[in-house]
Amino acid sequence: MGVTFKAEVRAESQYYGAVEIKGIAQDGDEMKVQKHLKVNLILPAAGSGTDVNLLLTPWIPIDVSVENNQIGSDKFEVTLTMASETPFAVGPSATLTIGVNGDLTGDAAKPCLDSIKISADD
Repeated sequence: MGVTFKAEVRAESQYYGAVEIKGIAQDGDEMKVQKHLKVNLILPAAGSGTDVNLLLTPWIPIDVSVENNQIGSDKFEVTLTMASETPFAVGPSATLTIGVNGDLTGDAAKPCLDSIKISADD
């Protein structure tokens, strides 16, 4: 079964939008994270740690690091790594919001949504 989730794009304009990921589960249960949660996706602009918000219940502090690899004029492979000093779980109530300083309107959203991969402790 693997990792499942629901993702959608909120395109505020051609200059800014957000990717929202909810309902993250692993094999039908909450995803247990010992060290880090990793999200890989393709965005129309480079990602930044300040644009990432992982809302967990209960709340715990999360450190975010971002790797960007430009693969086209408006295309970046982005790896987000979210870590905490203590193990945590990502369950149905968790929401991951990724702000994007680029165009997610129209057809631009599809490559982003189709490319999302989520893993823990790999």
